[in-house]
Amino acid sequence: MNKDISRKLIAIVSSSKKSPAGFTEQDFVTSLSFKKNLLDPDTVKRFIEVAANEGLLVKRDKLYVPNFSTSGVIVPLDFSVSGEELFSESLERPLVDRLLEAVSASGKMTKKEAINRAREVLKSVKYISFETALLSVMSDESIEIQGFLQELSGKFRK
Repeated sequence: MNKDISRKLIAIVSSSKKSPAGFTEQDFVTSLSFKKNLLDPDTVKRFIEVAANEGLLVKRDKLYVPNFSTSGVIVPLDFSVSGEELFSESLERPLVDRLLEAVSASGKMTKKEAINRAREVLKSVKYISFETALLSVMSDESIEIQGFLQELSGKFRK
């Protein structure tokens, strides 16, 4: 599943429903299917299940709670998504772009702050790539990097 798109969808639901306790499945369907007309109800239900399995949503009783700060997620006004895009990995974009998107989606720091901190890391350690320095910064901030590590290690094995 594309985690960047998933975070945006969860942020849309969060902004349309100001419930601090969490969101029901019907809140997701109402917001994403009927109000925003982004996905059909069956796809939304599948999205909720996969997002909970991926750790983006935490299920408490019958409510779903985001496992990240939705206030840091920026959703463009012309945002649109298909089921195919949502359930595919976004490997066609450069790694640096996806890393920076994950940083900003976490809400813990901005892209500019992450770039500046990665440059500071590069000053002291000259023989690593910018991607590796950025992964180091993300790790320090407790931002999920496991998928990126696997991709980066696969790139060096080839």
